[in-house]
Amino acid sequence: MKSSAKKVMTLLLLTATVISFLAIQSEQYLSEDVNVYEKISAGSSINYLIIGDSIGRGAGAETKDLTWHSQFEMLLRDFSGSEARRNSIVQSGATAFEGLFKLQKAPKSRDIDLIFVLFGENDRKYMDAEQFTFFYERLIRTAKERYPNSEVITIIENPLRQEKFADAIYRISFHYGAKSLDMRTPFKESGMLTEQLTTDMVHPNGKGYRLYAYSIMELIKNHIQKKSDIAGYPKPLTRNQAIYLAEKKHPDASNGFQSQNGVNISKHPGDSLEYEFEGSILGVKATRSQNGGLVNVYIDGNYVRTISTWWPFLRERFLFIASELESGPHTVRFETLEGASPHNKSDKTMVQISSIIVAVEEKK
Repeated sequence: MKSSAKKVMTLLLLTATVISFLAIQSEQYLSEDVNVYEKISAGSSINYLIIGDSIGRGAGAETKDLTWHSQFEMLLRDFSGSEARRNSIVQSGATAFEGLFKLQKAPKSRDIDLIFVLFGENDRKYMDAEQFTFFYERLIRTAKERYPNSEVITIIENPLRQEKFADAIYRISFHYGAKSLDMRTPFKESGMLTEQLTTDMVHPNGKGYRLYAYSIMELIKNHIQKKSDIAGYPKPLTRNQAIYLAEKKHPDASNGFQSQNGVNISKHPGDSLEYEFEGSILGVKATRSQNGGLVNVYIDGNYVRTISTWWPFLRERFLFIASELESGPHTVRFETLEGASPHNKSDKTMVQISSIIVAVEEKK
């Protein structure tokens, strides 16, 4: 009897091992040969990437479980048993310019099946719709270059009121076959006030993010039913898309700024930092903090904008300054100001600049 029971146990263990092996092989096969809709339909696990701003991060949710992505993962599991493994390139206050730069610098994740892109609300504060169109498209193209087998879902965020920015997202999404989701519509059709769905009239609360999660799930179900193709990689809509964003770390002139571990630091008004560069795009890599100060930016002697380096948390940020510059040589000058952001409650101000960000043509 003991010998017979031992044989049965051995057979059961062998069977379990074979089933486990076949399941792993099946999932590996699926990951290489089918798209995200077929994977979800089959109950296979997926990897997804969020590239976005504070709403992409889920800011405003009362708990982590109430963010849109956590609620989406739960709905997906309930729908087909699929597990969704999340990867994130998100930053509160970010623009598509910052998302693009961070995506270029980020280590490549495991094979990504699905990419969510959430920008627009911050961008309209720093650039016009044409500039946004360029960076948003370059972001989509870079994502598809990195993850050619991925589907792309573009989300128009609930607070966006600038129709030119929403139209840009629609137009780019249509061109690439990405699936666009306008969250302004579910918010409007919910019958609830903005105050009931957000924490601050901008960022959704748990109820608002539930609308995001359900809307995303319904969109996915719809495309499973349609057996839709995923986003492609056609010729670009806008010109000069064959670029990547690179850093220039060493300034050409400095007055008052002190260099510490590769960061140029000023604690006094009137200090200045200059870089020479070529190309049509300019950004800056700066450290933002609770002691952040203000700095004026001049390109070729002309005032362009004032940048605040205040932020409630210590963060390295990649800030858009200008685009559509003439292609020839330029000089940018950063000059610190007296006073600070109204958010800065300390008696100290500091401006920290690590590099400028410029466009470089991709090598063919």
